[in-house]
Formats: sequence, structure tokens, C-alpha cells
Amino acid sequence: MRIRNKPEASSKITDASMSDIAFLLLIFFLVTTTFEVQKGITYRLPKKPDIDTPEVVVDETNRVVMTIKQWGLHEYVALIDAAPPGGPLRRARAGEDVSLADTSLHRGLRELAAERAEPLDAVRERLLGNLEAAKGVRRGTYSSIRRAIEAENLTPMVMEGLPSRLMEDEVPVDEDPLFGNVAFGDTLVLSDVRQGPIATAVRESEMVVILKFFPDCDYEGMIEAIDMLRTNGVSRTGITIQERLGGGA
Repeated sequence: MRIRNKPEASSKITDASMSDIAFLLLIFFLVTTTFEVQKGITYRLPKKPDIDTPEVVVDETNRVVMTIKQWGLHEYVALIDAAPPGGPLRRARAGEDVSLADTSLHRGLRELAAERAEPLDAVRERLLGNLEAAKGVRRGTYSSIRRAIEAENLTPMVMEGLPSRLMEDEVPVDEDPLFGNVAFGDTLVLSDVRQGPIATAVRESEMVVILKFFPDCDYEGMIEAIDMLRTNGVSRTGITIQERLGGGA
């Protein structure tokens, strides 16, 4: 009688199908993988300037140029590079700096800004636009401030501004048939009995102040200079950064 040997288990792992498995895994990862596409920074280019659009030029009599410099910690000075001729802020001599806290500088800025207060018609037109925006109606719904007041049962009021409190009788005042006396820096208000103030508009100045800073002037100096202008009624400002070309401070 023939005796058969029992088959023994082999420790060898067959790799006959490994290539098929690797191919299937390759297809799986190719199908399921998502690739991140770098789109870069998106921005909108400005429109091509229209040749028929006039260039905005600031009149020299409405422009003040000041260079702001830092002398020390929390200490900043200004040099008047250009100012309206004959006004309180004439062109200063080279190296004649004035502290941003100087009261004469503040007074001069207020006087120049007050002399160039915008006409009341412009303030009323802006107030009417603010009212229409607050009411959510289309532009031109009300033909005038008077019609808007009558239609919406509003009360016209004037809020005294800081220039009026600082300059008192020196600030120019114009009379409006609806709001009464309106000085430079005052705020025209249209108020509702239930909701309170609905729309406001400040009588601003047409004077423009350009601030020039050196790179070593810290951020606090910029804020202090802008706050000083706002306090004295100047709302139209421009900022430029200057490079030091010499060895002087």
C-alpha cells in the first residue's frame, strides 16, 4: 500500500497578482486625487481714463502742504511747505518747524478751512441724497429738501460743530431758510419724532491738506496729524511718503 505525504504549508508569499493590485491602486488614486491650482492674486484693474474727463486740479489758494517729522518719542512737528498766500499759514522759512500741538497752527488751519466752507446748496444736496439712501428710495425721489420734510414729516435741526465752539464769533455763518444759521463744521440733521435722526450732512471745507511723512515717522505720528486736521475742520487730506535724500534730519 502506497502512503502519500501530507502537503506542508509554505511560508512563501506569492506575488503573481501584485502588479494587478498596484495598477488598480494607481488608477484609484489618479481618479480620486484633486490638484490645487494656484490662481494667484485677483484684482480689478482701473478703467482706462476717459479723454473727455477733466483732470482734477486743486487750486493753490485751497491747498496746504505740510511735512510731518518726528523729533522724539511721542513728539511730532510740522513744516509748512506751501500755504495760501497772505493767509495765517505762510510759507515757513527753512527749518522753521512747529509742534502739532501748537495752538497757532490749529488756529491758522481753522481760519483757512472756515474761509473755504462749502456752499449751503452743496450741503443740502448731499443731505437729500443721504435721506433717500436711508429711506431706501431711488435717487431723485424728492425734488427738494423742503418737499422731503413735508412728505416724511421730518424736523430740520442744526448740531453745532467743534469749529463753532472754538472760534465762536470768528467762524463764518450763513442763514438757511429751513435750518437757520449754519456755520462751518455744523451738521444739518433731518429728524423723525419716533425714530430720531434719519439723515445728516456736515458742512465741510473745500481746503485740501497734503501731509508728507518720512519713513522713520511712526504710525502714531500719522494718526496724530490726521486727528489734528479733523479737529480743526479739515476733512480733505492726502498722504505721501518722502525719501531722505541728504544727511540732515
